[in-house]
Amino acid sequence: MTAANYLQSEDQFLCSICLDVFTDPVTTSCGHNFCKNCITENWNTNDRPAWCVWSPTVRLTWSLILAMSGLKRHQLIDPVENLEGRICTKHDKLLELFCKTDQTCVCMLCNVLKHKMHDVVPLKEEYEGKKAEAEIQQMIQKRRLKIQEIKHSVDLSEEDADREIAEGVQVFTSLKVSVERGLNELINMIIEKQKTTEKQAELINVCGFYRGLNRYCPHNVCHDASN
Repeated sequence: MTAANYLQSEDQFLCSICLDVFTDPVTTSCGHNFCKNCITENWNTNDRPAWCVWSPTVRLTWSLILAMSGLKRHQLIDPVENLEGRICTKHDKLLELFCKTDQTCVCMLCNVLKHKMHDVVPLKEEYEGKKAEAEIQQMIQKRRLKIQEIKHSVDLSEEDADREIAEGVQVFTSLKVSVERGLNELINMIIEKQKTTEKQAELINVCGFYRGLNRYCPHNVCHDASN
């Protein structure tokens, strides 16, 4: 039964004068039903009209009155995009409860008829709980992402440090090779210079020796010896 049909069937039990459920109902000659006291007082206090005010000619006016009285009995809820999704399809009642056992929204009648022994809480309470849980999960996810970013940054720092160490070792290794090469060249140059100096000294000594002999020997003998 839809909400409109439900209201229509409910209005059949309402007195059109007092807009309440019939009390001692009576039927007039035109076929309409009223409370006995209501129709009697109406006829006693007002001139009886020549036509039935509940005839089709004025039915629209009274339909609006009945609709307004019905609206007064409606339960107001927060605005939603899909109102049909908030109404129980079986009982045309507002889905204001949540069954944790079956994980579904239920109305008051559903709770009494089929979910009486289940764990049922107000829908708003369940919504707030789910909202808080979602916020916690979102916060945990943000923390995880932050930890991953920090770990990635640390990994990059370690890679940069390893690369700098490798580059430093390469520079100092090249410098060491260059220094060793220069040292060897310097040592060889000193050795060669020492050899040259020793040869020159030896030659000077030989020349000095022959000059000394020339002083004590005949000219020809020293000359022949020097040759």
